[in-house]
Amino acid sequence: MFIKEKDVRFKAVRAQGPGGQRANRRSTKVQLWVKIGDLPLLDVQKKKLRKELVHHINGDDEIWVRDEEERFQERNREKALEHLNTMIGDALKTPKLRIPTEPPRSREDDRIREKKIIGEKKRSRRLSH
Repeated sequence: MFIKEKDVRFKAVRAQGPGGQRANRRSTKVQLWVKIGDLPLLDVQKKKLRKELVHHINGDDEIWVRDEEERFQERNREKALEHLNTMIGDALKTPKLRIPTEPPRSREDDRIREKKIIGEKKRSRRLSH
């Protein structure tokens, strides 16, 4: 699923950090918002998004992302859009079912053998003093 630029609302603001003489003249940090209701998803998927991305949803039921890594607004805009698409994709991914297994008997034997070696080492230290 790829959200396009026309589906989101962007805002450029001044980035934090050192910047020298141009720090207060350039707005390179990008914030973007997309309404969950406008996404081309099923209601079940929207509900899952709301649950998984609860810390990235504002009071207007919008997912928000910000990016200020790059020095150019256009690059930050692209990265923020990528970040949004990745977040939505990861949130909608169904976790792989884990099939519970038992550790092999040989691993248990190795663990016991190791414990005996360490115990013997400690015992030998005790007797020599």
